[in-house]
Amino acid sequence: MISVAAAIIVCDEERFLPGSLSSLLGKVDEVIIVDTGSVDDTLSIARTFGARIFHFEWNDDFAAARNRGLEEVTADWVLYIDADERLHTPGDRPVAEFLDPDAIAAFVRFKPKLNYTSYREPRLFRRDTRLRFSGRIHESILPAIDLIPERHSAAITRTAVGLDHLGYEGDQSHKAARNIPLLRQAVEDDPDRVYYWYHLAECLAAIGRVDEAIAIAFKGLLAAHQHPSEKQRANASMIFQFLSRTYMECGQDPSALLTEGLAAVPNDHALWFIAARARLDAGEFEAARRIAEDLLSVDTDALSDGLLAFDRRIFEEFASDLAGVAALRLGLFAEASRHFLNAAAAAPDNVSYRIKARAALLQQQKLKA
Repeated sequence: MISVAAAIIVCDEERFLPGSLSSLLGKVDEVIIVDTGSVDDTLSIARTFGARIFHFEWNDDFAAARNRGLEEVTADWVLYIDADERLHTPGDRPVAEFLDPDAIAAFVRFKPKLNYTSYREPRLFRRDTRLRFSGRIHESILPAIDLIPERHSAAITRTAVGLDHLGYEGDQSHKAARNIPLLRQAVEDDPDRVYYWYHLAECLAAIGRVDEAIAIAFKGLLAAHQHPSEKQRANASMIFQFLSRTYMECGQDPSALLTEGLAAVPNDHALWFIAARARLDAGEFEAARRIAEDLLSVDTDALSDGLLAFDRRIFEEFASDLAGVAALRLGLFAEASRHFLNAAAAAPDNVSYRIKARAALLQQQKLKA
């Protein structure tokens, strides 16, 4: 039987760590924790769960801290996980049951935020001294995997193992300020990696530096064009989402960005939702209605093996509201009321949807009268 180690780096994670370690019970064979300077109860919590603890002096390099943990792994495979993430497997079975012993690595179904769909993320890999992380932030094992000579015959398989990330809930402005210096260095070290440009743009926008964020985002699109791949296109699509939203917020026309982005990644549902909003703003109500109805028909359970995650509300609450507004503008009052009631069912605490449904129904009654 394959053995699996969970490797975690921590610093002052007393809030999240118990949940993460609890989720590992019975699913992995050992837990390696690398602490980078905790002063709260993180380490005592780790000891309670029987984790093996090691120390690393923080040097603004997440990959270096991750690699310190890999040096201590004795199991056959490694799962890298964070304190604010939760592991789940079908039937709560051990991770090993879902691994192909002939594979070099495996994807998990990673959910980046609560109420989001999941996407595939390479979080499992064989213990191998050649496999080490790179990247001072958003560290990745993939570059090392790609350099292994037998890579062409050793697959990265897909699994039903899942990870849910909780750390992006609430205000993230404090993280933006922390991440900007690391991301600036990252784009200098590896300017071809599109995700660095995307995250730097988002962080700059979060602290109000919108013009600089837009300029950075376009540099990311250039990197995607110069170094194309499936992953690069997916990350570029996130840049198109960011730019389109930002343009709309600034009163600029996002049409060219939307057209280019959807041509590159036609299954970016978040970009389609932004396109529907733009069509609605432009008075193209039928086009907005068609897009909204397409979003309502998406099978979200089938999205887990893609490279993009989506806010589930764009397939439920938000799409229903958008379809309702478009139908209302087209004079389809009964249809509008139905969509608003569907939005209300998806978000019971939002009373505005019921108010809009009632208003549309009154319009329908007046029409009949």
